[in-house]
Amino acid sequence: MFPSLLAGLPDDVQALLASPPLTDPRLLELSARWEGLGLTPALGRMADALRLFVVTWDPLEWLTPRPEAVATANAWPFEIVVYVPVWSLAEMAQQGETTMAAVLTRLGGRAVATAAAHEDAITSGRYAELAARGKVPDLLSGDPASALDEAVIVAESRGWDAIGLGAITDFVQQEFGRVELDRSLVELAATDDPWPGCPACAGRRFHFPADLADSRDGMCPAHRNEADTVINRRIAQAEGSNLTGWRMITDASARLSLPHLPGGLATRLAASRDDPVRRARLLAEATAGFAGRPDDFGSALAENRDQAGRFPGWPVTLIRDLGRAGQGTEAVMLSEALAVVDPARQGLFTGEAALALAEAGDADEARAKVAENVERWPGDVRARILAGDALAVLGDTEGALAHVQLALPLAEQAKDYKAIGDLSTRIIRLTRPAIGETAQRRQPRSRPARSQRKGRR
Repeated sequence: MFPSLLAGLPDDVQALLASPPLTDPRLLELSARWEGLGLTPALGRMADALRLFVVTWDPLEWLTPRPEAVATANAWPFEIVVYVPVWSLAEMAQQGETTMAAVLTRLGGRAVATAAAHEDAITSGRYAELAARGKVPDLLSGDPASALDEAVIVAESRGWDAIGLGAITDFVQQEFGRVELDRSLVELAATDDPWPGCPACAGRRFHFPADLADSRDGMCPAHRNEADTVINRRIAQAEGSNLTGWRMITDASARLSLPHLPGGLATRLAASRDDPVRRARLLAEATAGFAGRPDDFGSALAENRDQAGRFPGWPVTLIRDLGRAGQGTEAVMLSEALAVVDPARQGLFTGEAALALAEAGDADEARAKVAENVERWPGDVRARILAGDALAVLGDTEGALAHVQLALPLAEQAKDYKAIGDLSTRIIRLTRPAIGETAQRRQPRSRPARSQRKGRR
């Protein structure tokens, strides 16, 4: 972080922004104060309602494009909330040749000025719904009123706090409109025959949804049934009000506890799907901090909760796509980065790099990589298969067949039936190639056009 970007902020805020916890989903609450500036009554009311947050995680990070900051309005409690990712804050200050304090002032001022111009929609609780339908402008779309040009930025929290359901709901509301999720405290019915240990029998009230769900198993049967009824009723209300928004809230809440990519990398990765070189470089950057942690890396790459916990297939496919795009060097770079994350599959990654070099027409480099791979992992079935595939692309049928035949007993010994089937198919093709197939393999640069291959990424 450049010290000049932090100028104009109090020392405690400077210290917090200088070293944000980028790999944890956290938020820092600040406030913008326009004291003694003679604001109009409407501007004053909106300024008093403003809450300003810097965040280290965007709950909708896999959607593209993502705005530099988001803002929405809530009527109960009455508040104007602005969230700006810490990386966006730094980028906006650098690009504008200004400071973070000035950027925060501008964002807060825009939200306050826009809210004041549409005060009825704000106070009625309809602003988010109207904004989603395009009936009112985004809160950050306008210029701040001149009276809001200068503000004092101070910290409202003493440090970086955990992002919770409230922040996730605000992000979703800004993008998809309001979700009618009743988060009021839950008080279950009193009983004349309390059970020992039941928190509801003891008169406890519960926050919704997590606290009530977590406490449910310790309740007596009657209160457990009542808790289920409350949970089901409130979830049904949320689903009925905005199904897409509710699904986004539940998905982001589930991903909250998973490992994350820092600095907006997830959004940049999602936006680079049609640019394999940029995607590979971003993916290699994303591997930092995940050495030897393939499952965590897979979770960080997960675009939804169902994909979490396992290493996805598309990074491996990307190595080969780079070869078909003539980018053999980039393919090798990516294979080496992925091998650091998952050393157990290093033979696979480097084998894919050898095949990519062959596809790119880099024959000498491909042959050298094949020789290196089989020397380092002579018993790796996938390394042998890919060595054969690379040599086949180069037109070396005899060399390819040798590697495939060596791999077959290895696969049989490991009872890898899928590999056995793949190897059997390759042996047939290499020993009895179809007419014209050999000629096609000898032309590694005869690749489909990009538009024909987009669907494979």
